[in-house]
Amino acid sequence: MNTAETLRNTTIDPVHPHIASLDGLRFIAAGSVLFSHGYFYILLSQQNSGITAYNAPFVALANIGMTLFFVLSGFVIHYNYGSSVSLPGGVRAFFVARFARLYPLFLLVFVISTVEVFRTADGKVDNLGPIPLYLTFTQSWWFWVFGDRPASEAYSNATGLMWSLSTEAFFYLSYPLLAPVLRRLAGTRLAVVGCIVALIGAGLAYELTEYRGYLNNWAALYTGNPQASHDFSHWLVYNSPWIRIFEFLIGAVTAQFVMTTRVEPARALVAGSAALAVIVVAYVYCNVLLLPLSGAITTCVAGAFGILMGASAVKGQVFSRALSNRWMVFGGEASYSLYLLHYWVMHNLGHRFADNQPLVTRIALFVILMLVAVAVARISYLFYERPMIRIVRRFFSIRPRAERYDESIGEGIKAEAPPVSVSLNSGS
Repeated sequence: MNTAETLRNTTIDPVHPHIASLDGLRFIAAGSVLFSHGYFYILLSQQNSGITAYNAPFVALANIGMTLFFVLSGFVIHYNYGSSVSLPGGVRAFFVARFARLYPLFLLVFVISTVEVFRTADGKVDNLGPIPLYLTFTQSWWFWVFGDRPASEAYSNATGLMWSLSTEAFFYLSYPLLAPVLRRLAGTRLAVVGCIVALIGAGLAYELTEYRGYLNNWAALYTGNPQASHDFSHWLVYNSPWIRIFEFLIGAVTAQFVMTTRVEPARALVAGSAALAVIVVAYVYCNVLLLPLSGAITTCVAGAFGILMGASAVKGQVFSRALSNRWMVFGGEASYSLYLLHYWVMHNLGHRFADNQPLVTRIALFVILMLVAVAVARISYLFYERPMIRIVRRFFSIRPRAERYDESIGEGIKAEAPPVSVSLNSGS
């Protein structure tokens, strides 16, 4: 009997152990965004003219963070829900789990941010129109324009980070349709599909960047708003789910590979090192030369992110050990809070304390405020985010169909799974 094949064809996966290194990767993703935004807000005082070949790789680190987030999302979602989403009630359980994970903290930040917007409104900007899009996580699904700004930038405050939640929501809506297909892939077919997905995503990102002028001109005709249309190509390649979904799929394919293939630590180390080298060289090259492709280069090499992630999931080598460090895991658990709350620390407090200060003072404040942001995120995770996840799940009475580690609250969840009949006469 081919045990691996039999397990792949059953309705319940064997219980997959928690991969602590993924928490470390989440912390790196959120930390990259934190560093990038803080550098721009505090050290460059939000002056685009201050961006040079020497500091562009630091300013653009958010690109690394966002691609890492989306590839991680695909990996974690498929790793945790690949089998249960196809069970009776599995789709409902999946969406409630995702709602519980994202919505409470989002709603808190959104309400505080929009209250401030309405308090200082001058009546010249449409502040009501974008609200339904934000509340339904659809603001990045199309190039919605309000005045001279796209919906994702409608309020020019902490809500500017929420485009990624909308893009994630699109992935979640698509995933139950994709999961059964991904679950049937293994071996050579899986590798081929992964390569095709990576190549299509890279090709689209590259070509759309090359034709950004034509795209923006078309958007000017479509919207009748030349000023807002300058953001169209950026929205299409960077914010919209239509290109980013290839990163999510790469993560899901990587998870399927990890669940169906045994990789020796030595080989994982070689593959992970090569992927890291590709990411670093491509990223630094594009940013140092200030190429237009620098905004999409991480999408172009998203396949390398998937390989690095798969290598990090293999225990017994340096990537896994470094990313599974206790402090990396602590930071990773609070990565969502760090992502949504760091704007208030790095932007609001940063401008209050750092503006008009000498460079040495701004550097010190930059470091201190990054540490403050991590501390605030950890407090938010422990006292708001995690309790709200439990409350929402309890309200909807969700009982997961299979025991699995839930990455959102960092705990094992046990529930009864329906009996599975596995034939021992598989003919192999």
